[in-house]
Amino acid sequence: MSHMPSIFRFAELYQQLAMYDGLSGKGRYALLSLLQHLTEQGAAAIASSVLHYKPLQLPKALPLRSAAAAEQSSSRQTDGSKVQRPSTTQQGGMPAVAHQQYTAAGSDVSTVKQLELVRDILRAVQGLTGRYCSFNPASTAGNPATSGPGVLIAPHDQLKLQLGYRTLMHELGELGFLYRRVLAAIQSGRSPHTGSVRQALCAALGEEVTDFYRLMAVLEAQLATPQPTPGADETDVAGSYLSLRRLQLWLAEPMRRMRFLAVLVDGCANRVGGDLAGRVWAASKIGDPLASSYATRILHQMCVPLFDMIRRWVFEGVLEDPACEFFIVPSSTNTSSNRDLWRDAYRIEPAKLPPFINAELAATILRAGKSINFLRDACNDARWVQEWAPGASEAAAELGYGQLPVLERVVSSAGQRVDARLMAVLQSSGELDKHCQAIRRYLLLGQGDFVVALLDCLGPELNKLAKDVSEVTLNHLLRTALLASAGGAQEEGGVQDRLKAYKAQTGDLETGWDAFSLQYQLGPPLSSIFTSAAQSSYSRLSKLLWFMRRTENSLGQAWKLLKVDIERIVPRFKQDACRGGLDDLLASCLHLRAEMAHFVINLQYYVNLEVLECAWSEFMTASAAASDLDCLIAAHDKFLDVVLARALLGPGRAEGLRHTLNQLLRTCMSLAPVVQRFCEKVRASRITWLVQLPSLWEVPLEVWWAWVLGPSSVVTPAVHYQSNSLWICSMAGGGTGSSQTVCFSSPCSRCTLEL
Repeated sequence: MSHMPSIFRFAELYQQLAMYDGLSGKGRYALLSLLQHLTEQGAAAIASSVLHYKPLQLPKALPLRSAAAAEQSSSRQTDGSKVQRPSTTQQGGMPAVAHQQYTAAGSDVSTVKQLELVRDILRAVQGLTGRYCSFNPASTAGNPATSGPGVLIAPHDQLKLQLGYRTLMHELGELGFLYRRVLAAIQSGRSPHTGSVRQALCAALGEEVTDFYRLMAVLEAQLATPQPTPGADETDVAGSYLSLRRLQLWLAEPMRRMRFLAVLVDGCANRVGGDLAGRVWAASKIGDPLASSYATRILHQMCVPLFDMIRRWVFEGVLEDPACEFFIVPSSTNTSSNRDLWRDAYRIEPAKLPPFINAELAATILRAGKSINFLRDACNDARWVQEWAPGASEAAAELGYGQLPVLERVVSSAGQRVDARLMAVLQSSGELDKHCQAIRRYLLLGQGDFVVALLDCLGPELNKLAKDVSEVTLNHLLRTALLASAGGAQEEGGVQDRLKAYKAQTGDLETGWDAFSLQYQLGPPLSSIFTSAAQSSYSRLSKLLWFMRRTENSLGQAWKLLKVDIERIVPRFKQDACRGGLDDLLASCLHLRAEMAHFVINLQYYVNLEVLECAWSEFMTASAAASDLDCLIAAHDKFLDVVLARALLGPGRAEGLRHTLNQLLRTCMSLAPVVQRFCEKVRASRITWLVQLPSLWEVPLEVWWAWVLGPSSVVTPAVHYQSNSLWICSMAGGGTGSSQTVCFSSPCSRCTLEL
């Protein structure tokens, strides 16, 4: 094995000399053997080596066996009873068969001059089929790993070459195979339906291939220079000549470049837009500085259309992306009038976001374009956009991949300018503060006189069954209550038209209070803040507030019956056991009502002051300090979440507490009907009694008469006056044909009531 490298080297040098006729065969043996010996021994032993040198014995070349000979040999071995195996070691342990084939391939004398091989290789590296080198069509068009080798060299029986030259042709032919793959990718990107980013990639690859064409032109020019003969001085040769070894050196750098481009083309398949740019960016971060420089140069050209999309979006709000390459895409195809122009308009597609654009910068880019479109579509402020965009976009006209910090500053500055304009428009044209205060006063019951007026107006209507309540009547009564409240008639900005009473679909046995709710309707641009989900939250909160106010009002009615009616009637009873029971029952009812009122008042205090007022104050502070619409929406959403959670209207554990709270409020509301029945029983048990009226002229007689006899009485009272006393004469019989008479002069025997 120690002599094998020397033999191979000797055979290679011999093949180079065999193409020329300057030396005989024996002289060539002696010359190359001497040179090889001097190389191994060194310069110090030149003299003794010349005197005692004996030429190396070249191994006799053995021809490669053909397929037919192999089959015949195999058949002979099969027919015999004992198969003879060749010697397994030769030349220090090398397998004999492999050694013979390798020696035979390296010892054949080439019948083709090197110049022809160089010319054929130059055709091959340009993707053309040559005389001795061709390409596998299946491997070029498909996957080389599954379709065989890409480069095909003429077989040994057609082209006799030493092993080194044949290997070199395979290596150089790979460049042509890679070039064909890159060229196919460039041609596929020239379709009119291809995106602009991929077209930029193909243009950058075309420039790299153009550099390769220039090199090929230089090498083609060197083919005209004749190769020197063995032994001639290279300085005597005019110009540079080409050999296979020199061609290998010339094509070393193009090979690395084309191999990188082919790998890049394969990795970029089926990618578009920002994802495609991200793949090239990842290739620029590898450790090979040469490959990194190639990728960076390509990436600069690819980012030109991508940055142009960013510029037009940030400064004009235009999304011109027919091939769907930009990382900002429309959120939905919903074009109805009730869609949210802020949330449902555009979004970021993470799969198309290039990795060199971070999430914060992408969010700023998205918000800037959304704000411009929101100003144009929702706020009707397109004129400002047209005046501002041309001058502002000049700062970003020349931005590219290597200027990401500059891009961040430009986008941030443009976004701040557009956001400031949008917030100013919301405050001025949108009247944000005015509508917020209207919601607080009317929808969240912040104005007390409006609540009292609305209870008085809607009470009789909402006490009916829900199926008998008309929504038109409710809105009419709501407008009446709004006009009766302080400042309701002077409300501007369409507050009266936006506040609506709504009746939900409920069961037949539920009352109008269960189906009633207030809504404050807002359109663009404020509908992006007060969305339908926010309106639903406001409706739930308003229902709770109305429930507490109804409960408080019901307990007030119960107190009126107990203190004004029953407490004034009970003393007229005689001092007996019935009188004592009535006193105890009255005291129990008053105590129970006081406990219920204490609970309801504290609950209202908690919800109105500790929950609503604190959260509302924080929301108004955050609203005034909001720098963009996203911050304003986040502050409003936070306000609703905090209020719903603290008012026991949120999910989770609050559901059980909310159910208990509703039961307690319903129990409190059930006290008034019980007290009403109690009062009716007390009245029925005492038909006649005497009540002194301090001032006769303060209360109309009809009111007191209806209060005593009931609203169903058809008796027209007759009165007469005597000493500031009003005597009503009535008949106590009550049978058929009974009537009531009036005393005109003095009380008669039937006068039973003095007011």
